[in-house]
Formats: sequence, C-alpha cells, structure tokens
Amino acid sequence: MITQKVKFLTTAIFALFISLNSYAQQTEEKVNLQKQEETLQTLYDSIANSNDDQLKTKLNKQIVGIWQNLLNHPETFNYPFDSLDKAGILKSPDDKLKLYNWNLPYESGEHDYFCFIQYKPEKKSEQPILFELIDKSSSIENPEQQILNNNEWYGALYYKIIPIETRFDETYYTLLAYDPNDFMTNKKIVDVLHFNKNKPVFGASIFKNQRKISNRLIFEYGEFASMMLKYDEDKEMIVYDHLSPSKPKYKGDHAFYGPDFSYDGLKYENGVWNTYFDLDLRLNEIDFDD
Repeated sequence: MITQKVKFLTTAIFALFISLNSYAQQTEEKVNLQKQEETLQTLYDSIANSNDDQLKTKLNKQIVGIWQNLLNHPETFNYPFDSLDKAGILKSPDDKLKLYNWNLPYESGEHDYFCFIQYKPEKKSEQPILFELIDKSSSIENPEQQILNNNEWYGALYYKIIPIETRFDETYYTLLAYDPNDFMTNKKIVDVLHFNKNKPVFGASIFKNQRKISNRLIFEYGEFASMMLKYDEDKEMIVYDHLSPSKPKYKGDHAFYGPDFSYDGLKYENGVWNTYFDLDLRLNEIDFDD
C-alpha cells in the first residue's frame, strides 16, 4: 500500500513538473515573440527615420532575416504582431492564409517590396507552409497579362483579402494593394492568389472589362491624387474611382490622372470579376441588368 502511494505521489509530482515546464515554455515562447516584435519595430522605425539608402538596405536585410527565422514557428500564425505599424499583416477570413508585407523606400522615390506568406492547406494544419516573395515588378513586362509565382512577384502593399470560391471548388484570394510607385505616380492593384499543389500562383484570367480579359488590374494615377479601391461588403463588389486625365492632351500620361467623380466596380459572377461602369454608390443595391 505504501509503495502504491509513493508511486502515485511520484507520478503526480512528475505530471506537475511536466505541466509547469510546458507552461514555462509557452510563456517563454510568447515573451520571445514579443521581443522579436519589439526588435522588428525598432528596425522599421530606423528605416523610416533614415535618409541613407545603404543603411536602409542593411537594416532591411536584418528584418528579412528575422522574419525568415520567426515565421517557421507555427505559433506565429495566430500571433497578431499588432504593434508593427510599418508592416501590413493580413489574415484571410477562412483562416488559411496570412500575409506579412512592407516596402523599402529609397531617396529616389522608388520602392522595393517584401512579403512572406504562411499558408495552411487545411484549416487544422499545425504547421503552415512558408513562402518568401521576391519582388520583380521593375522587370515584368505587360504585368496585367502575366501569371507569376513567389520567385517572380509583382510587389505591392496588400491591404485586403477577398476569398472567392471558383467553379472548380478552389479558393482564389483576390488581393487589393497599394503601390506608392515613385515621385510622379501611385498605383492601386487588384491581383489574385491561388495555390497549385500548395505553391502560390499570382494572376488568373478572371478580370473581365467588356471583351478584354486580364490576369490582374493595375490603376496608375498622379502622385497628389487619391484613388478609392475597396471591397463593399453590402454590395459584394469591389468599387473604385474611375480615373481620367485632367486635360485631354494628357491622355496616356498617368502623372496627370485622377478620379473624375464617377465610379466603377467589379462583381464576381460565373467565375469572373465583371466590370460595371458609372455606378451610383449612394444606392444600397445596384441593378446589374441595366
């Protein structure tokens, strides 16, 4: 009897030790994430406060290295990183995709873009698949028609993920993005991301403007203009400002383009984002038969 009690007590103490050790590890992991987040914030702030491109590049390499190591830990998928105000971190509504993106601004007014993707093929996957995106936007010709991948990415700053179910029961993630292009123009972008054999593919022939089909949409406008591009939950549409040149003679010169107080939109129908023109956004519902 005494032996059984000793065994029971020993087992209970061992279980308590394991429990406390597990708790300590979880607490340590959380503290480490917080410390890494603070380090990242310091590095991002240092870039924002610097006028030296070489220093910015050096600091950004440190940021990339931290993310490369950090995002291999599965607990980061549910960690908010909500103090990082200079990096955009988005999670898809289906809880399968998380994006980490930011830009590196140069004194010339140009930018490089950086992004990591964590993807869970199944919602309950413990370990997300990690991809680093390599910005090749400066060398991609005719980008609206290209199908791209993580090693050839049209870089931009994503701010909205819109999951859509295709006719083949696949999930396509429509992405809204901003590109502070240079000192002359900005861009807004509608792209799409899906996964083929668990590898990211950017672009798809699902954007229809009358008879024209493209793989992504890119809107370019003047540096001092502001373009609306957003997803309207009530209308289930992507709505945006129609852009026009300030004078007819500037047609084709996007430094002189801006909103003309009319609105267009994209409605997902029969497997494509159809374009609708001259929308009255004051209406709660829009008659798409007109």
